[in-house]
Amino acid sequence: MAEQQGIQSVDAAVRILRAMASVNRPMSLKDIASAAHMTASNTHRYLVSFIKAQLVCQESSSGKYDLGPFALHLGLAAMSRTDSITVATQVLHELLAEIDLPVTLSVWTPDGPTMIRWLDASHPLTVNHKTGSRSPMLTSASGRVFLTFESGEKIKNVLASEIRARKSRKETTLISPEDVSALRSEVRRHGLGRSIGERVNGINGLSAPIFDALGQLALTISTVGLEHSFDPSYGGTVARALRAAADRASILLGYRPHLQPIAEEEQALSPGQKKPRRKSSQI
Repeated sequence: MAEQQGIQSVDAAVRILRAMASVNRPMSLKDIASAAHMTASNTHRYLVSFIKAQLVCQESSSGKYDLGPFALHLGLAAMSRTDSITVATQVLHELLAEIDLPVTLSVWTPDGPTMIRWLDASHPLTVNHKTGSRSPMLTSASGRVFLTFESGEKIKNVLASEIRARKSRKETTLISPEDVSALRSEVRRHGLGRSIGERVNGINGLSAPIFDALGQLALTISTVGLEHSFDPSYGGTVARALRAAADRASILLGYRPHLQPIAEEEQALSPGQKKPRRKSSQI
């Protein structure tokens, strides 16, 4: 099917708005024109119209331009129409078609990571997991993603409960703040949670975070398989496909990684750890 012809002036307008949306600060006319690949005079004419429509506002002190109140209204309206589970489920089906392994979606609940979707591959995997089942934070792939990216305030009780349970069973690993910190560092380094026979003997799993427009963890997307046929390596085909799927879902939910703020330090703290003092600095 031939590509339909659009309106060139609208295409140019969208280029300007995209340029302004790509940074999290006001921009000068020169910077906007450069980013939109347009002349400054032409860009200025569009900005005048955008200001009238409240898509853009101009700072009186610096003369720089920023997105205006109607742009915010449009963004909020789009967010209100976006169902994260519906979007992620569409991507889940795409991932299943690509890797032909069982794939799942999980969300955070007060009881911990909880599976809400399970799609079987062409060769079903017989495991004692079903929709609504909870995953441990410390030993499951999806749990480790929540451990790393979910709010520290939300996870602290579940995490403390799991650590107490492991200590009561005389477990010798994943019981200290250092163990938890090492898990988080590994997940952040590779962008994936991984479990190699740690939750269920002989079953490997990988999980990736899906972020929303506010940069918060919305869901996890995961895949599992038998150890003899599932490659759990961080650079393997399955891992690359999973990361790409999570990235697609995040983008569809409005996530823009280059604009997200640095995560609060409390998210990386384990029970018993104190938040370090900030050193004062001058810029």
